[in-house]
Amino acid sequence: MRNIVLNIPHSSIYGIFDESIGKWFPTPFFINDCLREHTDWFTDVLFRVRDENINDIKAFVFPYSRFVCDVSRIENDPLEEIGQGIIYEKYRSYKRGELTQSEKEKILTIREEYLNQLKESLNEDSILIDCHSFTPREGKREEIYISFNDDWTYDMKINDIIAKEFKKHGYSAKFNYPDSKPITLHTDFRYSAVRIEVNKSIYMSLSTLSMDYNPRLWMRWYGLLKGLYKKLIYSSSDRQSLL
Repeated sequence: MRNIVLNIPHSSIYGIFDESIGKWFPTPFFINDCLREHTDWFTDVLFRVRDENINDIKAFVFPYSRFVCDVSRIENDPLEEIGQGIIYEKYRSYKRGELTQSEKEKILTIREEYLNQLKESLNEDSILIDCHSFTPREGKREEIYISFNDDWTYDMKINDIIAKEFKKHGYSAKFNYPDSKPITLHTDFRYSAVRIEVNKSIYMSLSTLSMDYNPRLWMRWYGLLKGLYKKLIYSSSDRQSLL
């Protein structure tokens, strides 16, 4: 049996306007232009199931907003050039207040502690699922995107199971939207990783930022997740390097 580790990095809005680690100026323009679109609303609820027959799932939710610290970014990330590395300095035309060195170190320590928790939960039979959502826009209209890395974390069988399960339940799914990859953690063993992105419009109102109350929607969604997680847990590894 395998185990599943859920990494939920972008669901929180905590700390954005905090005077020591956030330092974003609280304007309705920043909230509407950035926060509304780039927070993965409710993914800390969306990917978790309650089932007494599924015990091999651990969920980790990063407690701060990506505008405080983006744990999905890597050291020397190319996006640092535009101020969107691990610690954002600006986003679009909005600038973050200047952080002291000690404040930056505090943020990096929070990031390191979170990533260490993820690492400690993994073993060679683990499937790491990076859990995200996206705001639909031109060129990105599918309901589900499934992405993988071009390295040893790629597992063809896992990707196939996920795609088939979503399509079986009537969701449109597509592989590898550009620049969307699961996080890679450096370990002494190989594990499998995949990233799932869910179109926000299928589970929430984009205008009110509230979850859909339709019980049929949630019966369908959680039925899908329970079946998917069980199949992944009882699947065997079929890693194929793409290098």
